[in-house]
Amino acid sequence: MFKDRFKKFDGVHIPDIIEYLKVYIEKDPTVTISVGCDSVQMRRRTVYAVTIMLYDVDIKNGAHVVFFRESHNKIRDNNERLFKEAQYLHDIGTFLDEELSKFYIRKDLTDFEKKRYKYHLLKCNGEYSHVPSHLEEGVIKNLVLEPEQIPTKLVDLHVDFNPNEGKNGKNKSNTAYKSFTPWLRGLGFRTWAKSLAHASTSAADLLLKK
Repeated sequence: MFKDRFKKFDGVHIPDIIEYLKVYIEKDPTVTISVGCDSVQMRRRTVYAVTIMLYDVDIKNGAHVVFFRESHNKIRDNNERLFKEAQYLHDIGTFLDEELSKFYIRKDLTDFEKKRYKYHLLKCNGEYSHVPSHLEEGVIKNLVLEPEQIPTKLVDLHVDFNPNEGKNGKNKSNTAYKSFTPWLRGLGFRTWAKSLAHASTSAADLLLKK
């Protein structure tokens, strides 16, 4: 279903995304694989952009991104449109997790990385909002991990939803965050939200502006 959908930013089609990822992982076994999705409303269509982002947190030398776009009859209901973003993430994340399990073992989840994700969840819940960015690393290092808090899936998901309600509760994607993000996290995916969901807030967003 998704195996032959992706292409590179230069337009080159990828015949088999699993084989493509296998070759990439052989070169960089500590890479983090993330799936992102964003959507935009056109005059008569709703267009979705789905990305797979490959990033090495140790090297920190930029990310490699592949993608596909898909157009639908215009989805006028905002909640339905955002649910479809979550559905794309679920379906492609599940597909990749099953296929990658045949040859890939995650090596990117160091103790610090696990704590960094826990810190993100706590911030999404309104904790540590007072901590300036230059002090976050120290806070992260002092967090305590519980085994049940460590996700099990081989890929991360990046939702283009905001965990903050905004002024007067007017942030439209916050409802989607509350509704759909617990579902994805409950399935064992590390699921990142704004402002750390780069595969959706940066890569997929860029594709929809083209």
